[in-house]
Amino acid sequence: MKRLESGAILSAVFSIVGAIRVCDAFHIHFDSLIKIPSKPRQRSSFLLSLSKASTTNDKKVENGKDGVPYHPHSKLWNDAVRNSPKTFISPSIQLLIRDPSDGGTGIVATEDVPADTVLMCLNLQEVGVIDASLLLCDPDGRIDKENDTVMKMLREMWKKEHTPSPNSTTENTQEGKRLAVLAGLIAHLQLTRYKDMVNPTNDNRNPVSLAVEHSRRLGSFLDAMPLLPQHEVVEASHQSRHPFPTHFLYWTDDEVQVLLQGTVAQTKAREIRAGTGLVLRGWSESFLKGHSAEFTQKEILSSIFSAFTCVLSRSFGDSAGRDLDGNGRMLVPLIDMLNHDGEDPNVSWKWHVTEEEEMELRKSNQDGKNWMTKGDIVVTSIGEIKKGDELFKCYGWRPAWDIATSYGFVPRVKKEQWECTAIPLFPAVFDVGSPAGYVASFDKNDDSLLDLLLETNYGPLVKAVNAAVEASNEIKARLNKFGNQQNIFSFVGSDRPDLLCRMEIVSIFRSPPAHTASDFPFTRRQPCLIVGTKLQSNDSNTSASGMNYHKDSVDNALPAFRAAASALQQLRDNASQSGRKTHSPVQASKMAKAAASLDSSKDWDEPALELMEWGIQDRIETLVAASNAANAWLSSNPVEGLNEKLHRQLRADMASDVTNSELNVLLSLRRAILLKRNK
Repeated sequence: MKRLESGAILSAVFSIVGAIRVCDAFHIHFDSLIKIPSKPRQRSSFLLSLSKASTTNDKKVENGKDGVPYHPHSKLWNDAVRNSPKTFISPSIQLLIRDPSDGGTGIVATEDVPADTVLMCLNLQEVGVIDASLLLCDPDGRIDKENDTVMKMLREMWKKEHTPSPNSTTENTQEGKRLAVLAGLIAHLQLTRYKDMVNPTNDNRNPVSLAVEHSRRLGSFLDAMPLLPQHEVVEASHQSRHPFPTHFLYWTDDEVQVLLQGTVAQTKAREIRAGTGLVLRGWSESFLKGHSAEFTQKEILSSIFSAFTCVLSRSFGDSAGRDLDGNGRMLVPLIDMLNHDGEDPNVSWKWHVTEEEEMELRKSNQDGKNWMTKGDIVVTSIGEIKKGDELFKCYGWRPAWDIATSYGFVPRVKKEQWECTAIPLFPAVFDVGSPAGYVASFDKNDDSLLDLLLETNYGPLVKAVNAAVEASNEIKARLNKFGNQQNIFSFVGSDRPDLLCRMEIVSIFRSPPAHTASDFPFTRRQPCLIVGTKLQSNDSNTSASGMNYHKDSVDNALPAFRAAASALQQLRDNASQSGRKTHSPVQASKMAKAAASLDSSKDWDEPALELMEWGIQDRIETLVAASNAANAWLSSNPVEGLNEKLHRQLRADMASDVTNSELNVLLSLRRAILLKRNK
């Protein structure tokens, strides 16, 4: 049984630094995390885009109509078509350039495409994959010989990732280091490329550095990844040129605090922002030493910041079937221009190698050599694609808050899709002196009130719930004579996502309870169970099929809430026996019997449903109140400037989408509980 502290990529980056709770406890703002040890000399503004610099210094760049330089994505596309003989791009598809606020770059069909048609076959050795293991592959020891502090730092971090200590072998920690190293390499190569284009090194007697060599080889791809936000406005269209206008890394502290208040997305946003900020702090000395002669502090740190956003939103690994052992992530040009559709993707992709290549790969992997650039990434149409339709792939199912945090958008429900929310396992404040119910009365003596937003109080209870549900699984398996342990959360033959087929607990940020806010004013965390169901469009969530999904979700969350209700009852019993609030440990064995419905002395379904219903109502009220407060804040805190207004509106809309996705799940589950309790 796993405990979910962050989703996928997000938890990975956060696991590197592991200091989010300290940051929140002392109210460290995101901006203050970027501390600069020294100040380099100033130079001309670096807000010049790389595409402009490459147009000036790279003779190979061609212009489009009326002498206007190609968009960097167009140049990358054209380079792949013309200069990669082993790479195939179908003439039936073409690049679609849009403003980032209007969906960004995409790929469309220029004619009808039959099903099972290969549309792209990208040779990984030709197209310029950005992969940490490839970039740090240094059999000649050049990194040690060259005075490149950044490459040395990133190589050491990569080495530690591949030889973890006994206490840091978790998948999230390894994944986080891979992502961080990849982001650091992108930032370093982009800064190196800019310097090389402004003052190119052409001395054949002195070979260029490894970083310069990589930056030249990957030039088109690096140019296609925005190095810094461009805050100018294209006057003719009034379009924003900010590359990531809705990504949480670019929101202000106030926007995260107010617009996302009460949502799981706020917890994820704060984690990823604090984690990235602390990585920036740790890397600043090496990056400033390597680049401060040419760039300002802000420019250097902003390039790292933007590189993290690129890696979070554009890198992939196992989803393409590339990894033989699950190691590493990579960025592949052109593939990352395919946008996401989780309901009706019309293309699929896979990593393809010949038998000879696979044998080479396995041997080189065993020998510790680089193998990740072998083979091809093949994109194939799933069904018939009409002329003018955009090509969509599925990035894999993830909750709305997770997609928002990584990619900066929330997919809308077109027909039906799985979505989830977080339901508190325990009330924020529990009255151990009350014989029943979960709403504490704050006019009572504080001795009977237990603050369950403090980890010292809720931590042992969460561990006990985990242990109880695991034990109930084993009990159920034995009673039903299963050959193997079967998780009571499993759904055989269902399309339910893996995350929703097992017990997952996430701690979300909550404001401190009113009666303890003066003593402990910092933001708390509340342990919640992830519960999901399938949402349908056109108000069909109350249909028979929709209600079946909701009822199943409630039924399969019941074991955890039975265990939680048993724990709360034990706290009451302990307090009753001692005559005061007590921290006496609860018995997981009793909770396991309750979770498995094997307690002959009591039926725990009703207390569990009551606890779940209370938690759902609490989340609904919190989200509705937060949404109203956000609207009031937007009205009273206008921003100046066309770009700023556009970005604020885009972020407000995305925050509303995140909130509504959770509310829709909560309302659907509440209806299912009411039907179940009224039987």
